[in-house]
Amino acid sequence: MLFRTHIMFSLAVYFLLTYFLEMPLFVLFFVLLGTGFVDIDAKSSKFGNHWYFRPLQWITKHRGFLHSLIAGVIFSLVIGAINLWAGFGFFVGYVSHLFLDCFTKSGVRLFWPFKFKIKGFVRSGGMIEDIVFVLLLLGNIFIVGRLFFGYLF
Repeated sequence: MLFRTHIMFSLAVYFLLTYFLEMPLFVLFFVLLGTGFVDIDAKSSKFGNHWYFRPLQWITKHRGFLHSLIAGVIFSLVIGAINLWAGFGFFVGYVSHLFLDCFTKSGVRLFWPFKFKIKGFVRSGGMIEDIVFVLLLLGNIFIVGRLFFGYLF
């Protein structure tokens, strides 16, 4: 999936969670950080295209270790040791990224190092992803309208 789709989905998950939990606003930053962080192993990603991630990209491959639940747990625990809400937000963003990537044709090895791969039918950047992106965008606009302008919609 493309970066924009991951961001829209993570926002939707964050809005859904705020309905059930009273979270500080800064958690949103860590949700978005977590969803983008997963792709630092790809040179073409928004996060991974920086020179200081090159050494990491030399030792890992895209959709390898960083696209696993164990990596998400490890990084979230490190962040959570500093602030629990930040670690929770990072984990939510991380897992939302992995969830969407499970629907792509390339798939992900959620339970790395095991070879089992979860694959879907969506081509990254394809028409189905574009439709999902637009629906998420409209849904997020609707939710924000309800949150901030209760009378809207």
